[in-house]
Amino acid sequence: MNVLFLIIFMVTIGAVIGAVTNSIAIRMLFRPYRPIHIGKWKLPFTPGLIPKRRGELADQLGKMVAEYLLTPDSIERKLSHPDFQKEAVLFLQQEAKQLLAADKTIGELLEAVHVEEPAQKTEQWLDQWIERKYKSIKQSCMNQTVRESLPAEWTEKMEKKIPQISEYILEKGIDYFSSWDGQQRIKKMTDDFLANWGKLGSMLQMVLGNTSLEEKIQPEIIKFLRNPGTKELLDTLLADEWKKILDWKWGYIFSQFSDEKALAKGKAFMIRQLDIPSFFQRPVSELLKPFEERMIRDAIPALVDKGIPFAASRIPAVMEKLHIADIVRQQVESFSIERLEEMVLEISRRELKMITFLGGVLGGAIGLIQGIVVGLFG
Repeated sequence: MNVLFLIIFMVTIGAVIGAVTNSIAIRMLFRPYRPIHIGKWKLPFTPGLIPKRRGELADQLGKMVAEYLLTPDSIERKLSHPDFQKEAVLFLQQEAKQLLAADKTIGELLEAVHVEEPAQKTEQWLDQWIERKYKSIKQSCMNQTVRESLPAEWTEKMEKKIPQISEYILEKGIDYFSSWDGQQRIKKMTDDFLANWGKLGSMLQMVLGNTSLEEKIQPEIIKFLRNPGTKELLDTLLADEWKKILDWKWGYIFSQFSDEKALAKGKAFMIRQLDIPSFFQRPVSELLKPFEERMIRDAIPALVDKGIPFAASRIPAVMEKLHIADIVRQQVESFSIERLEEMVLEISRRELKMITFLGGVLGGAIGLIQGIVVGLFG
């Protein structure tokens, strides 16, 4: 009876010691979190193993992740896998359908990605772009003649238009001098002429009698304008002036007038015609609706087919720039020991309990053997 009690006692003590020892060993992986000092003497085994070696652990974890887990080859294989590409196509198609079904305007969509006042900024950019282009073109042609800067076909067409221009001028002249306004203009001119001649003008008026001088002049002016020789003369004059203009340098032309007002009006006209604010107020769905079927059916699969290999080929360079090992090391070092312990226990709590239980089993087995030996030889 005494031997049986001894065996049971030693088995119990051995199991308790084994379980407690393993439990303490597991806890000493993390605890204590900080070194414990008694005066100037530091208590051995403080801090725990992981707090003491956290820097080395962070370095090793970073290297392991960068060299064996999150490698360029593994990411490239994942990106190149047909299943992943199918999932990417389906995801982008669903997102595109949602975008096309949305009522958001282009302006609202841009503001959602923190592009504020897109219409105003676009108008400002366009204003600056027009001014830069105008100044660049102006500077490049300052020493060129009009003939050198204009295409040859333009100058030829203009020369061919000269007879039409002179005919138009003469027709307008005939219409004007045939009208009441033209008649009044002739009367004023003749009155001014006669007034300048004094008595001679009065005598001339007496000779004409009841007929006014403008009544005599008006038909002659119209007759002169209708004369074929007048048109030939005007054609020649216009052609000569056009040739002179073609030989002008742009520097001389710009020196004769200020182009700032013209540029400002031109910019305002172009921006007004483009009506940029109304463009940004249009719904995205309205803008993309004509391209919906082609975008979903053709564009997105083509984008994935070409985009993923391109992205995969850039993975090594991106990974090198990211310094994955440093990121993991910094993240591990930033964890508190309490958080790190909680993470490890969440992952391996069951296994750690089994280790504690195994320590109890081994301790109990050792106690059993000791109890038998003591019982037999005691």
